[in-house]
Amino acid sequence: MSSVSPDRDSLPFGWFLVGASARNIRRNPLRSSMRALGIAQLAIAFIAAVAMKLVYLDGILQSGQSTLPFAVAGLLLMVPLSFAFKQSGLNDQRALLQPTLEFGRIIGIIALSFLVLVGVLYLAKFTHYYSRAWLLLWFLTTVGGVILVRSLTSRRLKRLHDAGALRRRVALYGQSSHVMAIREQLERDNPGVDVTAVFTQAAGLEDGARCSELGHLRSAMQAGEYDQVIIGLPDTERTKIRAAVTGLAPYTQELLLLSDLRQRKMPRHGVASVGKLRADVISPVSQAEQNQSLKRASDVLMAGILLVAVAPLLLVIAIAIKLDSRGDVFFRQRRHGKNNRVFRIFKFRTMSVAEDGDVVTQAARNDSRVTRVGRILRKTSLDELPQLLNVLRGEMSIVGPRPHALAHEQSFEASLDMFSRRRRVLPGITGWAQVNGFRGETKTLEDIEGRMTCDLYYVDNWSIWLDLEILVRTVLTVFRGAH
Repeated sequence: MSSVSPDRDSLPFGWFLVGASARNIRRNPLRSSMRALGIAQLAIAFIAAVAMKLVYLDGILQSGQSTLPFAVAGLLLMVPLSFAFKQSGLNDQRALLQPTLEFGRIIGIIALSFLVLVGVLYLAKFTHYYSRAWLLLWFLTTVGGVILVRSLTSRRLKRLHDAGALRRRVALYGQSSHVMAIREQLERDNPGVDVTAVFTQAAGLEDGARCSELGHLRSAMQAGEYDQVIIGLPDTERTKIRAAVTGLAPYTQELLLLSDLRQRKMPRHGVASVGKLRADVISPVSQAEQNQSLKRASDVLMAGILLVAVAPLLLVIAIAIKLDSRGDVFFRQRRHGKNNRVFRIFKFRTMSVAEDGDVVTQAARNDSRVTRVGRILRKTSLDELPQLLNVLRGEMSIVGPRPHALAHEQSFEASLDMFSRRRRVLPGITGWAQVNGFRGETKTLEDIEGRMTCDLYYVDNWSIWLDLEILVRTVLTVFRGAH
């Protein structure tokens, strides 16, 4: 991208930057600060559990008890504590920018989490193992540590807020007359918004030129240069609206549309204020994205444990594949990941071919290309186990929308406007669609639409409990097999 900002009247179709090159735009530190706070609060709870055991039980009482049960208790507390902080809203920016830190609510949330833990330990008949004095010291240390880290985070955010570093970075895309009006409205009425870049287009241009501009915006969104993207197009431009929404929906920025959608069957997720204007929210920041630190931590922990546990099985499968047919042990194919990033998915090879081009034929029932060992692997879904490596590499999650071959993704996206929105989150080894019957071959548009509906439900309604339900249901249904 060029850092030159041409005169808006001399550029009927193109983009220009306001204030600086998009390459050099400062990154908003809010998301990283909130993510660090969430991790720090959970880490404090765990560290306090072990520290109080070492200080009180070992140092003062010299009890000689194993540290492992106390570390496990610390890990267990992290689950209700994370959920409670999220549901209370105390991990939101507004809570940390208030004049007070709401000590009462913080103590109440931690106390409630401890009560949940004690209840679990009581039902498991483990409470006799833990000292009540240790439990009290653990609680007080956790409260003190959480209040301290929240106080430091609050001070930092207030300094950044006063310095204007928490302004929301907005990019505009659409026809010149619309986006210029939106820009003027934003800059006049909303001091908390920084219009970082404007991508304008004029009527009567070739589709290739419009795609080029959309491509610039997609690249910048993938690099995380904006917090919010607003599409400004008249409702008569149905084709352009569809192309813009389909092209921008996979990215993690909030996507807004300023247009009259009453005559357009476009899914909406409420409205948002844009200065004094009201915009339809087409692709909101989902629960899965807001809790990505917790989800990532659980993915790494689970994938690491599973890889160690199934290592002997992986070796046996690899030997069986080599003995059964010629070819590599692993099948690698390009797939779309989060924010449209392309990665190579790992699977055990189950077929005599390895297609990864513009045309990829889906596996069907009784497919002659499937090997003898491959049939067993596909029936039991053991061919998916190598994707645990993709999880550890940060390319996939244990639970999420299943990724498809690039050729299939392009075909599905052409048929369904919001299909690309599935790629706002990491793809998964299993997902809500798979446990609801949408697994294996997609023969009809209804199959694809059903899978998309389930995947978008998961993206918008993610919780740690939904992930657990999907994992349990996956275990119960896995032996039905794919083909």
